[in-house]
Amino acid sequence: MSVPTRRTLVGLAGWAAILVVLVLLPGRVERGTQEVLLNLLIWVGVAQAWNLIGGVGGQLSLGHSVFVGAGGYTVAMLVIKGGTGWAAGLLGGALLAALVAWVLSFPLLRLSGVYFTIGSSAVALMALAWMVTWEWTGESRGLNIPLEAVPDRAVKFRVVAAVAVLTCVAVSLVVRSSFGLRLMAVRDDEGAAAALGVSAVGVKRWALVLSAFLTGLVGGTVALNQVSIEPNSMFGLKWVVTALVMVVIGGMGTVWGPVVGAFVVYYLLDRSLEDQPVVQALLSGVLVIAVIVAAPGGVVGLVEAAAARVAGRRTRSRAAGPTAAKITSPAGEGVTHG
Repeated sequence: MSVPTRRTLVGLAGWAAILVVLVLLPGRVERGTQEVLLNLLIWVGVAQAWNLIGGVGGQLSLGHSVFVGAGGYTVAMLVIKGGTGWAAGLLGGALLAALVAWVLSFPLLRLSGVYFTIGSSAVALMALAWMVTWEWTGESRGLNIPLEAVPDRAVKFRVVAAVAVLTCVAVSLVVRSSFGLRLMAVRDDEGAAAALGVSAVGVKRWALVLSAFLTGLVGGTVALNQVSIEPNSMFGLKWVVTALVMVVIGGMGTVWGPVVGAFVVYYLLDRSLEDQPVVQALLSGVLVIAVIVAAPGGVVGLVEAAAARVAGRRTRSRAAGPTAAKITSPAGEGVTHG
């Protein structure tokens, strides 16, 4: 078994263990704690899905709120008007989000850099304006999913946990795959990647589609959790802006960055300062600027750098031990007194 394969299996086993712990939590923690964890896991899912295209792929999309809304509204529409179960609705929402991303990729991926970012934000704003005026989906009133059609609190928590872990596993596998290497090559130097035969547009398109699928899946769980949804809560730019902040703080392009960032932003900032939104926004902005200036790799980058320094010191000390012995040993030999 090769080292990369063993490492991948160990990583998958670790995520499986985390999922088992999360699945066993309902009924073992207080209701308020469970609700906080559920919302934290939703943000982990959104941030991790965005990280796939924004961090690993280097495409700073501001249009991911479209995929959150597409996933959430599809679940609601299928349950209310289609009579399907919530599980089928989740899958349908994820597939629709992926389809929307595939269609949008043709005009958007003709743009690059800041133009891609502006174009994706324009798509998000257009989608929000459309949903506010679309009578079939309830216009600005939104939709109300019948309570009997959604899973109970324990099942809902387990579904959200499974989706959050799935997004992390997906990013982890992509990073270690040949597709991930091509994606990162395009991110680092698109011209050089093209010279090596990598189709930049094709790689970015499939990364966007996969990211949208995962985002739509998370959006479906948001709709099941909220029950009552409306355009601003599902298609608002807050989803993608907050996800971006989480990924930047945690570490763009890393697997654990979105997890750490979601904990810092949602739990340490939003929860502790929920009664002071101005201070909350100010601190978030200051923290992002500080990370960009002082630690571009985010919290995870700082930890990895510290671990590398410690490992380097240990390696140097081990190498210095035998060398010192060789230098001092001959000095002691052949020395006579008398």
